[in-house]
Amino acid sequence: MKSKEPAVNQPAKSDNVCKLLAEMAPKELAEWVFGQPLGEVRIDNTELSREPIRADSVFLLDEANEILQIEFQTTAKSNPPIPLRMLDYKAGLKRRNYTKRVRQSVVVLSDTGQPVPDRYEDEDTVHRYRVIKMWEQDPDELLKREGLIPLATLCRTRSGIGLLKSVATRLGKIEPPERRRDQTNLSQLLAGLLYNHIDVYRLLRESEMLEESSVYQDILRKGERKGRQEGIQEVVFRQLNLVLGKISTRTRHQIEKLDVDDLKILSEALITFKTERDLTNWLKENASAR
Repeated sequence: MKSKEPAVNQPAKSDNVCKLLAEMAPKELAEWVFGQPLGEVRIDNTELSREPIRADSVFLLDEANEILQIEFQTTAKSNPPIPLRMLDYKAGLKRRNYTKRVRQSVVVLSDTGQPVPDRYEDEDTVHRYRVIKMWEQDPDELLKREGLIPLATLCRTRSGIGLLKSVATRLGKIEPPERRRDQTNLSQLLAGLLYNHIDVYRLLRESEMLEESSVYQDILRKGERKGRQEGIQEVVFRQLNLVLGKISTRTRHQIEKLDVDDLKILSEALITFKTERDLTNWLKENASAR
C-alpha cells in the first residue's frame, strides 16, 4: 500500500527537477513522451516570456524540422490555466519558427483527483495537446531508460514500497558513480511528491547502491583530495540547489560551519524543505550552525 503525505516539494521546484532531468536525457525523454524514435535531439534554451504568461517549459528539437515542447505540471491547477498557456506557447513557438511543426505534451506529475484538460476551446478556436498522467504510466517502461528512472517513482503501482525498491535496484546498476548519484538525488526529490519522505530516504538509502553512491561513498572516495567534510558539503549544496534553487551567501556560510554529522542530518532533512526559510529555521535549531 502506498505511503502518502502532502507533497514536500513546491510545484516550481519539481518543475526544476524535471527540467534538469530533461537536460540530462533529452532524447530518452522526448522519445518516451512522444512515443516514437527520434533523430538528434537538443535542448532549445530560448525562454518564451510574454507577460503575464511565462514559459518554464523544456523545448526539445530534433533534426526533422520539428519542435517538441514538454510542459511539467505538479497539479491540474495553473494560473493562467494550462490550456491557455499551451495555446500561448504554441503561438509563440510558431511565431519564432513558423515553418516548423510544433508538438506539445503536458506531463502531470501527481494526481489531485481533478480533470486535466487536453485542449483549449473558445468559440471557433480549438487547440489540442497531449496529456500524460504519471500515475497511469507503467514504471517498467521508464525503468528501461536510464535517464528516466527518477520519473518511475511517480508511476502506477500496487505497492509503493515495492516500486521504490525496484527503482533503487535499477539505480544501483548505473555507472559511473557520479551519474548514479545524480539520478538517485533526482529520484529522491520526485518520490517526495508522492511518498512519505522518511520512507523515500530509508528505502533509497538502505539499498546496496545508495550506501555506495547516492550521498556519501562517492564523497569518501574523494576524501584524500578534498577532505570528507568538504566533499559532503558539495553533495548537500547540490541537493539544496535542486530543492530550493540558489541560496543566499549568508545561509551558505552557515552550512559551511556544520560538522560532518550535522551535514549528514541536513542531507536527510532537506527533501522536506519548501523554501529557504525552512532551511534557515533548521540551521537556527542546529547548535553547530550558531
